[in-house]
Amino acid sequence: MLWRLLTIILVLHLYGCSQSVQPPPPVVVAEPAAAPRPVKPAMQLVVLVSEDIPAYSGVAKAVTRLAGRRSSIRQLGASPTENLRTVSAYGNEERRQFVSVGLNASVAAKALANRQVVFCQVFNYQDHALLSSLHKGVSMTPSPQRLFATWRTLAPNVTDIGLISGPGLEELIQTARLAARRYGITLHHVTVNSDKEFQYAYKQMAGKVQGYWLLPDNRVLSGPALRDVMTFSVRNSKQVAVFSDDLLNLGGMFSVGIDVQDIAQHVLDRLEQGQDKDFLPGPDIVYPDKLNLHINAVMAQRLGLTIPASLKKYADSP
Repeated sequence: MLWRLLTIILVLHLYGCSQSVQPPPPVVVAEPAAAPRPVKPAMQLVVLVSEDIPAYSGVAKAVTRLAGRRSSIRQLGASPTENLRTVSAYGNEERRQFVSVGLNASVAAKALANRQVVFCQVFNYQDHALLSSLHKGVSMTPSPQRLFATWRTLAPNVTDIGLISGPGLEELIQTARLAARRYGITLHHVTVNSDKEFQYAYKQMAGKVQGYWLLPDNRVLSGPALRDVMTFSVRNSKQVAVFSDDLLNLGGMFSVGIDVQDIAQHVLDRLEQGQDKDFLPGPDIVYPDKLNLHINAVMAQRLGLTIPASLKKYADSP
């Protein structure tokens, strides 16, 4: 009996010795937490406005509403010298971004060569060399893709559209050509230098296009020329996309404007992308996505078009 007990004790002893002794778990020393990086406050925003007219003041107010307290409006005037003096005073102030609304303000803002500027409500920006790595824009022309998508929906059989403009709009024309092509439309473009040339080119093009896209190019489009080509379009059953609701009364098929809130949002998006960078990211020009669309129901009917259900809410008699 004693022998058996000694045997069991020996076996238990040997079994215990066969187990590896586990080392104590390593002590993990936590690294000291890195101090949080200080968050820079949002940059102050100055909105430079060319003139106190609705086309400019509406955009300026929309920008400041969206930007909040960090934004302010600075009204400029008609004097380029005074505008330049006013704008140049901001040149040494750090952590400011700028919006220029209209041509006068945008030309003056060129003095802010080392500051980020987004311009808007400027048509012929290339004539005034407004672009740089720090100065970019939001177009006052609606998105060509949206325009041609709408046109194709309204007139499914349209294949050829004319576009006549003054010089220096290569970026817009290229964007418009590509957009038209996506919807099976060929864009026929002619560059002119006067309203007389505009009228001539418009009528010469009539044999190969079903309609025209009118741009608000006051360099080559005067009041008399505008009335003349609109009368010509009505007599020759041409579809015309116009830039003002007022032109629906002259026979425009539909008008396309841009939404003020959409312009403001694009402006602020561009500036947000540029926060704390030494350049403004993205293309030189971006196009507003939302169209203020109005369809001339009488003209559409005269042209043999049936307004689809998706567009009927935009249709009205001028």
